[in-house]
Amino acid sequence: MKTIIFCKQLVAFMIIGVMLLVLVACSPAPATTTVPTLNPTQTPTPTATPAPGPAIAIDLVAQGMAFDKGTLTVSAGASVTLNFNNKDSGIPHNFALYTNSSATTQIFVGQTITGPSTTTYTFAAPSTAGTYFFRCDVHPATMTGSFIVTAV
Repeated sequence: MKTIIFCKQLVAFMIIGVMLLVLVACSPAPATTTVPTLNPTQTPTPTATPAPGPAIAIDLVAQGMAFDKGTLTVSAGASVTLNFNNKDSGIPHNFALYTNSSATTQIFVGQTITGPSTTTYTFAAPSTAGTYFFRCDVHPATMTGSFIVTAV
């Protein structure tokens, strides 16, 4: 009787062992990465990082299904912080910036928030001076404006 129990236990351990071997064999190989080494005579080449434009903060309010400003003006390449306040209770709004009023080429699209709520959008103004187009993507026919970028 003890021999039968011992044999059953031995078979069970063997099955578990085989399953572990199969599991290990079928596991993906660990990823390897190659780290480039520099030749002692080589020096890293620095890359040019464009200087950030001037920082500007803009407050924009959505209320009564309209923006409180129809024109926003910034310097080319400015780092824009847009403090967006949606005062329309239960109504979603956002701020989105496009190259023109066709709104086919986006420059920046902010997350939609349902009012009353506030959020802060941060983006880089276009580096080319000109007049661009902003709108609320939820209400594109009624909530629009001009985003004017001036030369630095």
